[in-house]
Amino acid sequence: MKSAQIKKHQRNPSRSSSISALVKSLYESPLPSSRSGALYNAFSYPTKISPEAIAIFIATHTKPGDTILDAFAGSGTTGLATLLCAKPTDGLKRMASALGLKPVWGPRRAVLYELGALGSFVSRTMCSAPNPAEFDAAAKSLIGSAEQQFGWMYEVKDPSGRLGLLRHAIWSDVLICPRCKDESLYADVAVKRRPFRFVDSFVCPSCGKSERLDQVEHAVETTRDPLTRTKVTTKKRRLALLYGKTDGVNWQRKATSADEAQLKKLATARLPKCTPVVEMTWGDLQRNGYHRGISHVHHFYTRRNLLVFAKLWEGIDRFPRHLQDALRLLVLSYNASHATLMTRVVAKKNQRDFVLTGAQSGILYISSLPVEKNIFLGLRRKMKVLREAFATVYGSESEVRVENASSTNLDLPSKSIDYVFTDPPFGDYIPYAELSQINEAWLGTRTRIEEEIIVSPAQGKDVSAYARLMGDVFSEISRVLKDDAKATVVFHSSKAAVWRALADAYAQAGLAVKASSVLDKLQVSFKQVVSDVSVKGDPLLLLVKQQPSKRPANSRKPKTESIITRLLTSANLQALGSKERTAERLYSRFVSKCLENGVSVSMNAESFYNKVREVEGVQ
Repeated sequence: MKSAQIKKHQRNPSRSSSISALVKSLYESPLPSSRSGALYNAFSYPTKISPEAIAIFIATHTKPGDTILDAFAGSGTTGLATLLCAKPTDGLKRMASALGLKPVWGPRRAVLYELGALGSFVSRTMCSAPNPAEFDAAAKSLIGSAEQQFGWMYEVKDPSGRLGLLRHAIWSDVLICPRCKDESLYADVAVKRRPFRFVDSFVCPSCGKSERLDQVEHAVETTRDPLTRTKVTTKKRRLALLYGKTDGVNWQRKATSADEAQLKKLATARLPKCTPVVEMTWGDLQRNGYHRGISHVHHFYTRRNLLVFAKLWEGIDRFPRHLQDALRLLVLSYNASHATLMTRVVAKKNQRDFVLTGAQSGILYISSLPVEKNIFLGLRRKMKVLREAFATVYGSESEVRVENASSTNLDLPSKSIDYVFTDPPFGDYIPYAELSQINEAWLGTRTRIEEEIIVSPAQGKDVSAYARLMGDVFSEISRVLKDDAKATVVFHSSKAAVWRALADAYAQAGLAVKASSVLDKLQVSFKQVVSDVSVKGDPLLLLVKQQPSKRPANSRKPKTESIITRLLTSANLQALGSKERTAERLYSRFVSKCLENGVSVSMNAESFYNKVREVEGVQ
């Protein structure tokens, strides 16, 4: 949108509500944040928040024509939310009405700062949506052209010998019996089908001896890498199961010698020149077991999917420049999560077979049963989601600017920002730069890891280093905020030291907590599911510029114990719904109350949970 158009909306400014009403409406109860919809699912990115939820905050805290800042933009959801403010969907309007809010819709400006090269690319592309119809035609042409040349790679025989189409294939680690040294496929010995489940023990088909699976050696093999032209020793994997379709009928079968012959043919096919030969910069996510021999990005792919992906990437250059980034986003949206060996299967109760799923969020895990998906089939599904996402924000009158830079030095005038919504990195929770390497290799760029604000033993960054960098960012946020402006910060940690680092960062910048709440994510992330000590629901803080204290000099802040006591009184617990009485949610409330009262967070989640479990009625 042109600046003159935004100014038109500024002629009749009207704040949506007073600060007291904002506190009551937005921060008194947990706000739902769905992990569904085209905008959310267009591109997988760790810890992101639904644009619709952010749009509610922006439209309620600001008026049309205002400028919004996100200092940790990630994949650009604050930018998308700003676009939605000028083009609200019916669902967004219903959401605001259900919350009792009366936001002022209309165009705003947003400035997004994101250090990550991948996040910046996704933000910029999503927030400058192409014409959806043009994108759709180009995407179909890109996929169709590549399929004409490489479609044969997914042609396989069905159980009756007829030619069919491969939907996906399951590979398997090879196990070595510790007794007789014979080899077996993990897929054959680690899975039982009645009922369908994974087992803990390995029974050797040759000698009949039993061992715990976690004690059984996984075989390795040494091969020549055609891209690095060196020998590489990796885990030994073999094609185990194929799932296909013939004449509209799905089928499955075990791998055969014909499939092995096809793999040998694939090994001789020439890789496109655009295939990246990029060494991994391993850090906190490397595990010697399942990352054995994975030194370069291309080691995350089967040969077939590397060929197909590179052909698609190469084909993007023949399209008009204004469509190329959108097509790159489409291809990358399927890449790390679905086109690599990190795709996996799981066993679920009452199922008769494996359940297919994507890569686990927040890690670079390769299971003992990695999956090879048909990229063409996946992209045809994904292009529909991306087209819908583009259509949702295309034509919005809001403006979004994306800066691929650190927020420790914002190139913005002082007191120029009307509102901040941001979601900082949660200490040691996600190593974003390490995670993004696979996609960034195809983009030909890399995040400046030395500037990344995380706690990382591999990078030599402890909580103190993290706190210093966070302090620099919040000092900049305070500098650019107008005096009466506000900042909403979403944060998540189970560690008291990380919470203290955050509190010190904003306090030293002259900011204070005016109100707090919880962002109620409707589906928990993988990290929240598997973490030894998880915090379900992200605490949400409303920050304002610090006013001179009116507290008497001899007054005392409440102590941690008194906050816990008030939080866990029978009356308070009975007033909460069952969802709010969980130990995880109560920890979020505990942290929020500490920060609201200026009390240092002194308890990790685990210690708090031990106290909570002593109270009857807490789950």
